[in-house]
Amino acid sequence: MKAIIFPGQGAQYVGMGKSFYDNFSQAKEMFSEIDSVVGFSLSGKCFSGTVEDLKDTSVQQLAILAVSVVGYSLYKDSIGVSDIAYVSGLSLGEYSCLYAADVLSLEDLVVLVKERAKAMRKAAALNPSTMFAVIGVDRDILSAKEKEGSFYVANINSPGQIVVSLKQEDKDKVKDFLTAIGAKRVVELEVSGGFHSPFMAPAKDYLRRVMEKLVFKGARVPIVSNFNAKDSTDAAEIKENLLEQLVFPVLWKDCVEFMISKGVDSFCEIGPSRVLKGLLRKINFGVGVNNIEKMEDICVLKTK
Repeated sequence: MKAIIFPGQGAQYVGMGKSFYDNFSQAKEMFSEIDSVVGFSLSGKCFSGTVEDLKDTSVQQLAILAVSVVGYSLYKDSIGVSDIAYVSGLSLGEYSCLYAADVLSLEDLVVLVKERAKAMRKAAALNPSTMFAVIGVDRDILSAKEKEGSFYVANINSPGQIVVSLKQEDKDKVKDFLTAIGAKRVVELEVSGGFHSPFMAPAKDYLRRVMEKLVFKGARVPIVSNFNAKDSTDAAEIKENLLEQLVFPVLWKDCVEFMISKGVDSFCEIGPSRVLKGLLRKINFGVGVNNIEKMEDICVLKTK
């Protein structure tokens, strides 16, 4: 049984998606449509922008989404998706699922992600915050120590990698606390705010109003949510899960384990970089993982 998964922020790199654009007319058309919706050359930022361009949240989220949905479209037309049992994605990657599962049109999805990035940036400005990757502390311990340690558990990425959100002003205090309870490493992430935590409450309220203007359809294939690590095809539930994802932890490890428990033994990661492949190996080394990141990846899978 197969599942498709999509990466989130941090997977970007200059040049991503260019081999799709250079080799498939369909990719050119999709990138052109996305550029038109966002109102600037997003494809140019992907193919030949700077590292700094792609660090900007408002560009980064849209760029990763664009490469992911173009890659999915090429995969669908080249290999087919009739045997896909689930789709899921890490944080932003869950939005790529809305295209793969026919929940939103491409135009509406791009509008939604553009507004999501704007909302998160504004929320971060209202609540100056950041994120730490914490290596070596059990999730149950971190969850129990949130209030005492002045942080929120934000991502459960794999057994050994958990991310917390915290106020900018508390960085030194929180790092010392995490080290004292056994953290082997505490690394600040290059992000503009403390995502997947109560710091993003203003973004949740704003995005709800945006969603009310868009037409969500029931999912063609079940989407496994970061919020509760459960699958759904219901349009209203999918919307609510995406809103809750802003202020509650991303349960990526649990999402993967849920799909495996339902019989998934093969994953296809579609989008830039191979971040999820690395996390999957830490969650369950026995499952198969393919990647669709470049034109060559499509060609290899077609020959299998």
